[in-house]
Amino acid sequence: MALAAAISEVILSLLLPLLVLWAEPRSRLVRFLSPVVVCYALGMLLGNQPWVEFSNPVALWTCNVTVALAIPLLLFSVDLLAWLRLARNTVISFFLVMVAVMLSSTLAHSLFHRRLPDSAGMAGMLVGVYTGGTPNMAAIGTALEVPAEIFIMLNAADMVASFAYLFFLLVLAVRIPRRLLPRTPRAGNDSEAGADAQVDGERGWHWPGGREFLLAGGLAVLIVGAALLAALPAGKGSRQAIVILAITTLAVLASFVPAVRRLRGAHDMGQFLLLVFCVAMGFTTDFGKLFGSSLDVVFFTALTLTGAVVIHFGLSMLLRLDRVTVIITSAAGIFGPHMVGPVTVALKNREVLFSGLASGLVGYAAGNYLGMVLYWLLTRGG
Repeated sequence: MALAAAISEVILSLLLPLLVLWAEPRSRLVRFLSPVVVCYALGMLLGNQPWVEFSNPVALWTCNVTVALAIPLLLFSVDLLAWLRLARNTVISFFLVMVAVMLSSTLAHSLFHRRLPDSAGMAGMLVGVYTGGTPNMAAIGTALEVPAEIFIMLNAADMVASFAYLFFLLVLAVRIPRRLLPRTPRAGNDSEAGADAQVDGERGWHWPGGREFLLAGGLAVLIVGAALLAALPAGKGSRQAIVILAITTLAVLASFVPAVRRLRGAHDMGQFLLLVFCVAMGFTTDFGKLFGSSLDVVFFTALTLTGAVVIHFGLSMLLRLDRVTVIITSAAGIFGPHMVGPVTVALKNREVLFSGLASGLVGYAAGNYLGMVLYWLLTRGG
């Protein structure tokens, strides 16, 4: 009976994201909220209804498995060498994004660590999400075994803060005076790549064929298996973190193989697994604990994001980086690759589309390392 209930819970975790993805092109509400938010909401509603009890161990197992498999699938399309060959300003600006997020997260931790016992883990997770994206936040939270309520609350606070920043980015940032951030010279060396990236980045959901599914999925399973073996000698307390970092490293190494980068559908498979993670994480969330959480989590997140933006734009002004590059790399870091397309439309500059998408994917690769390193420094430093 227990086995049947566990299998049913896993199947439900897989079916709900499929339903949400089916509804996305048909429902304005789903598109407005985003599939990630809808999957969280469905998971939380089902997990807190009084009639059917969901198993927390099964849900946490589902979270661990989906995150582990999603990381390599999302990283297979990263092309680090191509990104390094981009315009010098792009690489410098995105590096400044990463530095700014690390500094602002450290500041938030130093101010809130007495009020928030999990502040070091929260700082690491926000570094992950503001250099990469939600997959990094999920991976770091899983590695550090952050409580589900903290994860959900942090994610909700991030959505509110990010919406406010998106308004600034699209409405106010483009009006920054030229004496502070120079205009971007219109050069054609990125436009051809940008056209290709646009086709790939705006094509919609791509379900992989049978061969692609087996190749991408099989390689992801091999990478996870190798990471688990590598972590066996480690102590129980550090094993999760080692597994996540090993998976990230092996996936980045695999991405140097052109055939791996060309696996169509791998990225979307990773995104689907992320939605499964959201549903399962929702199952584990206790509304009583969630709504009893301190508003300090919201202030912590707002300070981290605001500080990161101020530091990034300030350093960019000192280095005289151009306006469009600063805005697009900020969008790539704070929001991830999925928001680069809409921001380039608002900027009326499609030439930077490829550099923005590439920076966002590099953020996926770097986010886990940076988040884990910051957590280690904060906990070792007291």
